[in-house]
Amino acid sequence: MNKTVSIIVPCFNGERFVDRCLHSIEIQNYPYIEVVVVNDGSTDQSESKILKWKEKLESRGIFLIYIKQKNQGPGSAINTGLKYISGEYLSLLDVDDEYLQGALSERVEFLENHKDMDVVRSNGWYIRKNGKSLFVYDKCEKEIYNPFVALLEGKTNNWAGSYMVRVSSLFQFYPDREIYQSRYGQNLQILLPVLYKKKSGFIDKPHMNYNQQENSLTRTAASEREKMDLDLDNARGYRDIREHMVRFIIHDEEQAYYLSIVKNAHLRRIMQIADVYNNNYLMKQAFSKLTIEKNAQLDDYITYYHLIQPKFVPILRLIRKTRYIFEKIMKKE
Repeated sequence: MNKTVSIIVPCFNGERFVDRCLHSIEIQNYPYIEVVVVNDGSTDQSESKILKWKEKLESRGIFLIYIKQKNQGPGSAINTGLKYISGEYLSLLDVDDEYLQGALSERVEFLENHKDMDVVRSNGWYIRKNGKSLFVYDKCEKEIYNPFVALLEGKTNNWAGSYMVRVSSLFQFYPDREIYQSRYGQNLQILLPVLYKKKSGFIDKPHMNYNQQENSLTRTAASEREKMDLDLDNARGYRDIREHMVRFIIHDEEQAYYLSIVKNAHLRRIMQIADVYNNNYLMKQAFSKLTIEKNAQLDDYITYYHLIQPKFVPILRLIRKTRYIFEKIMKKE
């Protein structure tokens, strides 16, 4: 098993995280690794730290390619990295995240033992800003849920570092080694084409730490209204890239079906934001669109009434629990 794993690490002002990130690669027990670190116009001391790690990693047999470019965003940094990789397998890793020990070797072993699968995903730890950790497991995988649909609905994570793909399969969709340069969803662009066309696998254990960071816009948002607007902008950005990917991947009658999935998922995300910020108008607007098109589900009614008429929520939750128990009984029979 001497297949090379290529890891692309985009870095913009990541001086605080470089040591932790590259150390997590250093401690991997898989011997065939190349790392492509793309410095996307950092203005801090990222470069000096990366160059120190280049020498250290290469002394341990891990080849590191360092590229510096003008700041053009994560999509451009990933595209730059894609031009340089030479491995059979690809993983992305954000500079503020880290692999857990054994992550790479277990994924390679899985893909080598499952030649019919072209992507493998895993669980991870979500590390909050306060240092507390939350184990995130993929409910969709445990319930044999379609991961392609789950990603369109935003029901499963798509963190860089949580998956590995066969490069030969990925480049069938991107022969020019370039993804669309969007503000959001670079990992969706790697995962969705492969998940739609190919088989995927899942390793039910944590392989990474996803470290929550507050972006500069969030830090400077003074009011609840500004924070809500940022969340709405984020939601629209992810809706747009999901719609783009559906149109990029699917060119038959199924396209309309998957676009409707993205639309409904976006409306549910708007309802969640409305609930957080107690915005009745936003909640009613999104819920109305779901109900008019007869796409509202029981959980949507619970979200709606939680804000608009809380007294109805216990009844709806009881109905949901009863239905869940009934469905379990029917499955056993």
